[in-house]
Amino acid sequence: MTGKAPERRRRLLSPFLREKGQASFEFLLILPFFIAFILLLVDLGILTFEYVSVSNAVREATRYGSVNCDDGSCELTEVVDRALDRSGGILSNPLEVTAGWLDNDSDGENSARGDSVFVKVTHPYDFLFFPGVSIDVVSCADMRLERTDETAGLPSGSGCD
Repeated sequence: MTGKAPERRRRLLSPFLREKGQASFEFLLILPFFIAFILLLVDLGILTFEYVSVSNAVREATRYGSVNCDDGSCELTEVVDRALDRSGGILSNPLEVTAGWLDNDSDGENSARGDSVFVKVTHPYDFLFFPGVSIDVVSCADMRLERTDETAGLPSGSGCD
């Protein structure tokens, strides 16, 4: 009689002691987190691509302003358009681009050789797989003017603060 009690107890507890579906259950518990992690990696990859593209566009626009604007016809819109054109279609709003010339030698003019031109972009990136989450992609470049620009009244700014 004493040998049958542990056997009966084992039969009653056997559904709780089986581990047949444990791996499947644990996989189902982890699967949503794994998928969210993969989607986050894709979003971060796209964010990185946008940052690199925007940074390249900013550098090219700044270089254009520092080298090619020496003929007396340089305008702010040329530099801003250069940034928009070189961004690979990422930048489309000119309000995201800020540009200007800085008086580095404190002579009262911001167009002499040795002064600088800057371009700054603040572009919002909305996450693709996580709606409602947004982060600003910010890039700024400041380059020295290679030649004196004869354009009168170049807009000044605060630079890459």
